[in-house]
Amino acid sequence: MINLDEFRAGQYSVPFSCGDELPECCFACVYLLSHETDACLCDSQLYFCAYSWPDKLTQTVPPCLLDP
Repeated sequence: MINLDEFRAGQYSVPFSCGDELPECCFACVYLLSHETDACLCDSQLYFCAYSWPDKLTQTVPPCLLDP
């Protein structure tokens, strides 16, 4: 299971094959991004969270931080 606080802080990315470890709210979030690496790896696509980026274009509160 991923640590959502560390993921949101941009401390690591999650391979597509482990995407089921992300909470459902991530898939409705404007900050969830994906990237395909140039490496020749089986799992070269990654999810990462852009919420902590200083130059983000929106101030939208991510679903994971909204009160349930």
